[in-house]
Amino acid sequence: MRFLFINPNRYIAGNNIWGVINSITPPLGLATLSAFLEANGQGHPSEIVDAYAENLSISDILSRVTPDIDVIGITATTPEIGSAIEIARSIRKHFPDKKILMGGVHPTVFHESLVADGICDMVVRGEGEKAILLLADQAPMKDIPNLTWKSAEGEMIINPQNDEFVLLDDLPMPSYHKLPMKKYRSAIGAAIRSPSIGMMTSRGCPGKCTFCYSGMFGKKIRFLSAEKTYDHILYLKSHYDIREISFYDDTFTANLKRVEQLCNLLISRRADITWSCFARVDTVNAEILRLMKAAGCHQIMYGFETIDENILRAVNKRVKLTQYADVVAWTRAAGIAIRGAFMLGSPEETEASLKATLAYSRKIDIQYAIFNITTPYPGTTLFDWAAEKGYLRHTRWTEYDLSHAILDLPTIPPETVETYYRKAYREFYLRGSYILAHLLSIRTLDAFMIHCEAARGIFANILKGK
Repeated sequence: MRFLFINPNRYIAGNNIWGVINSITPPLGLATLSAFLEANGQGHPSEIVDAYAENLSISDILSRVTPDIDVIGITATTPEIGSAIEIARSIRKHFPDKKILMGGVHPTVFHESLVADGICDMVVRGEGEKAILLLADQAPMKDIPNLTWKSAEGEMIINPQNDEFVLLDDLPMPSYHKLPMKKYRSAIGAAIRSPSIGMMTSRGCPGKCTFCYSGMFGKKIRFLSAEKTYDHILYLKSHYDIREISFYDDTFTANLKRVEQLCNLLISRRADITWSCFARVDTVNAEILRLMKAAGCHQIMYGFETIDENILRAVNKRVKLTQYADVVAWTRAAGIAIRGAFMLGSPEETEASLKATLAYSRKIDIQYAIFNITTPYPGTTLFDWAAEKGYLRHTRWTEYDLSHAILDLPTIPPETVETYYRKAYREFYLRGSYILAHLLSIRTLDAFMIHCEAARGIFANILKGK
């Protein structure tokens, strides 16, 4: 059985900072599925179309559908679902004999409606490797776990969920050779060398925040071992001349023993790779930060979210404000730059708390700040809570993009949240002291060019009303 996997294009509003700074990351889920299919069972060929990286139109995508394709798989998050549905409908119209499969976070949540409405023939809910392999090997449909589908009689069938997950060390190297590798890059401002690329080495997150969906990969976080992670980095370096890795794991530092092992490998084997990662403030210490710096880490993004303890409790962040000061001091002492992530418009938000959070972002003297409007993605506890309370303004999924106020909270109007969202970027990045300090921190020509691109994008967005 031959597969075609599609990563859909996505619409990003003109006033959204992510339209400027967003990374272009390989669709690693699809690339791993492709490699897994070819390495297991009867060995099934597949191709990947990354419509986002290549900025493909619907007609461009349709031109990649060849007669020998049996199943077309489309992945989607919530902001991409409109594009994914449009692609599926076009394929249905022009290639009615092809089976359409959907997967990813949004289809996992809305699997019944997508199948019932005929958008696709089936949905794989959650992790896809084992289900896809059984489908490819033509196992009876009723025996494929995590599958939602329709019988020949039109009956909706929701197969049981399988809680047996793959071991990440057992997965093959993603099929990078099927991807437009020169198109990928880290988020603007996250890399100091190029070429750079995003990479994930775990599935799951130790946090249980209400704004994150944890249903895709089970309750237990799984890791790629330090040795396998190093091999993966070496592969990217030797095959594609990658010089910088952005680890996009939800919490890269969730397992400090693994981080220590990886750092020691990078140091002892002189990997000459620079990198950045995401971390929670309760998953690092001064010692590990010093080791990470020695191993090439130059930037960490911490999810500070807010400076208001009531909001932290409301979103179940499970951190204390006292941890913020320690982490900022430790990270600065280690010589690692900080990219702070802040959420505006969470439950319990007020104008006073917004002012306090924005003031804090400037006070702690960090190199970068990312401000997002709190977005209740389907499948999250926050979405269910907002829907029950009547706080959802709408379900226009393209606007679930971190730059539109979706929640209509009793404590603050959505218009006020959007005003402070624009205000946050202006007040953080247009400070004279910030601009001067940022320029003085640049040490190499490569870093200078990358930082100029970051500044150009951010300032252009600010000056046109961001």
